[in-house]
Amino acid sequence: MGARADLQARERAAVADVVASTLRHDLRNKLASVRNASFYLMRKMQKTDVWSTDARVEAFFQLIDRELAAAEEVLTRRAPVASSDKPLCHASEAMEQGLREARVPEQVRVERDFKARGTVPLDLEDLALLVRCLVDNAVEAMPRGGMLTVRTWDVEEGEGGVGIRVEDAGEGLAAEAYSRAFEPFYSTRPGHAGLGLNIVQRLVLRNGGKVALDGGPSGGTHVEVLFLHRPEAGARMRLAGHDEIRGSK
Repeated sequence: MGARADLQARERAAVADVVASTLRHDLRNKLASVRNASFYLMRKMQKTDVWSTDARVEAFFQLIDRELAAAEEVLTRRAPVASSDKPLCHASEAMEQGLREARVPEQVRVERDFKARGTVPLDLEDLALLVRCLVDNAVEAMPRGGMLTVRTWDVEEGEGGVGIRVEDAGEGLAAEAYSRAFEPFYSTRPGHAGLGLNIVQRLVLRNGGKVALDGGPSGGTHVEVLFLHRPEAGARMRLAGHDEIRGSK
């Protein structure tokens, strides 16, 4: 129960982070519109007698400017930077935990291929949350059942790393869906929040990884995540021995 409760708490925190980030973006745009409108009105008022006869007019515009600056500062504020010492975990263990916590119905068969021996720069619960989001998304793509394939492998090129792949046997996605899949609140399924892939992307990018979404020629969708030991080296994202994946984020 402890692991499940921790994973649920991390999921709630991840959802809250997505919502807060989206709100910050929207509010910044609205505040910029208010600032532009205020500046326009102030320039108009400066050409009238009211500007020189009523000191409160200028004072109110200054108040608006100060309050807008304060609001923008609140939106820009971030949580304290975490320690540079990143936790490490083994991908296969997190894959198993994520699968246990995911909603995998009986009509979905799970094929495991866990070959990775290296470590990933996330703690176990965060990587398990990432896996669960990918698995839930894959299962939803197969309402009538099918094969769910989950893989891990060690990256040999460069300084090495670990790769993760989750693949479904669904009908695939439309071209627009591929280009928008990582957007928060975007979903092709009615009643779904559309947060899972965005949570995955945030966890990956914050920890120096890469994530790619693509489909096969005969249908189905797969998501690949790559954690390099030295992400700044810019190694190309490959499925061990296969062509480079298009659509890397």
